[in-house]
Amino acid sequence: MKHKLRKSSSIILASLLAVAMVGCSSSNNSAATTPKTDASDPAWKEAQTTSFGAYPETVTYSVGQVATSYSALAGTPYEKDNATNNVWTRYFKNKLNIQNTTSFESNDGTDYSQKVSMAIVSGEIPDLMVVPDYATLQQLYENDLIADLTDAYENTASDRIKEIYDSYGGRVLDSAKFDDKLMAIPTTEISHGPGILWLRKDWMDKLGLAEPKSMADVENIITQFVEKDPGGNGAGKTLGLVVDNENVAGVSGGQFSFNNIFSLYGAYPKQWIDDGSGKAVYGSVQPEMKPALTKLSEMYKNNLIDRQFAVRTGDDRKALLTSGKSGSFMDNWWGSWTVADTLKLNPEAEWVSYVAPQSEDGSLTMFTGNPSSSYLVVRKGFEHPELAAKLVSVQYDYQRYQEKDAKALKEFEDYKSMNVGGSPLAINIDYYDAFYRNVDIMKEALETGDTSKLTSNEDLTAYNSYKKFLDSKKNGETPDSNAWAGYTSSITTASLVKASNIKEVNPLFFGSTSSMTLKWPTLTKMELEMYLKIITGEQTPDAFDKFVDSWNKTGGEVITKEVNDSNQMMLKEMIRK
Repeated sequence: MKHKLRKSSSIILASLLAVAMVGCSSSNNSAATTPKTDASDPAWKEAQTTSFGAYPETVTYSVGQVATSYSALAGTPYEKDNATNNVWTRYFKNKLNIQNTTSFESNDGTDYSQKVSMAIVSGEIPDLMVVPDYATLQQLYENDLIADLTDAYENTASDRIKEIYDSYGGRVLDSAKFDDKLMAIPTTEISHGPGILWLRKDWMDKLGLAEPKSMADVENIITQFVEKDPGGNGAGKTLGLVVDNENVAGVSGGQFSFNNIFSLYGAYPKQWIDDGSGKAVYGSVQPEMKPALTKLSEMYKNNLIDRQFAVRTGDDRKALLTSGKSGSFMDNWWGSWTVADTLKLNPEAEWVSYVAPQSEDGSLTMFTGNPSSSYLVVRKGFEHPELAAKLVSVQYDYQRYQEKDAKALKEFEDYKSMNVGGSPLAINIDYYDAFYRNVDIMKEALETGDTSKLTSNEDLTAYNSYKKFLDSKKNGETPDSNAWAGYTSSITTASLVKASNIKEVNPLFFGSTSSMTLKWPTLTKMELEMYLKIITGEQTPDAFDKFVDSWNKTGGEVITKEVNDSNQMMLKEMIRK
């Protein structure tokens, strides 16, 4: 669904960056050669001040890339494609007259983060590079290694790219600003929306159960599933809610988590939230947690939660659902993909999504995720800093929304069908409300057959898939499980979320502090053990109070102070907005 650079520790950078200063300041560091710009030439001026204008001479830029596997292209017309010659690089060459060279290439995650740190320490920074976390961006700025992109963004980013960033209310762009200067093009992380309760509707119909709204409704439905065995598993063999034993709660968009239940009590585990005075406090140690944990321990005792959840693997959890051993789990709007295989095993099974459990006023409160976890930077001294804004404008605006060339679109679709990336920029930029933004337009197109209002090429591709699903359903044919999952997530559930009363809590902090490097693993382990022991009844809910005390003494109090000290100005700005 998206490309995302996973957050990784920047301890290597923090300890070695000082060594690199002489090398960085004395070396051009660019593996690429760029033509000299003639400021009086209208063609150069247009290229440097427009989103899609091509350079009059080829501009070559070096880049640090996330590795792409091209093995799936064997035996196809693309089998010789590589990091510098593929569908995306040829497209950029055609549109902008630019060509990438690879300074380094590495797998996503920790490997990539280490390569970024090594490039900085060695003084060989590529012209363009995605840095995987805010701490690295801050270090690069403080050591004067990256270009100011304020003018480049204002003059060169397309109107749609600016509209996309505006959809986050300033939270994304502000995260890349230092002293009012935009020092990077941030990635965006679309809203995951609220947690979604997924239930076996065919079981509900068999038992005459209405759709759930309140917590009492949810408990009643799961109780009926467990006690009356509508799936025919045998007495005592139908299980309650399927739960992730490593992420019980606290992950935005978390699969198999209890986020919705915690939020009923005003609790937001693992989130740095505003205590009401502008101060950031850690949600997992706030008093609202205790009644929520008490409720979960009662549910576990009453068999409304899988009694063996603490020892289940990811494959186990999925198998419980697809095989019909359980008819309930909490996920997100894309949860239909989790249970798509159910249709292969039992075509009569019907999974339906619900925004539940809701508060007394009919609302559901969610915490928002990190709106930007990685940043595209430009090496200071690179002659064309505007290239960063031009690249994202072509990739995330023109190619998605304006490209009409059938041959080019087919090539991108071929790559997508073989799950091959290829872009030098392994980032994502999309609207905050992307998953339900155009759902009404899509529904209208499916009803009328008129696709003229669909806004992007991706929408047109999705339309064909959804139309195929609806046609098969209309004709009484068994629908393809993937087609069902796509329609159910992007149309049915997206419509449900858009029509619901969703309230948002925006965490104040997503980064790291100096003490977190050493203390956070221990604190995280303590927290997980607390969840498991209280929920399963090994300890009473009163054990939460002891956990809070230990958490503070083991480093939590120090880290809380660091979070507020190191982000004071940023927090004030976020609160003001």
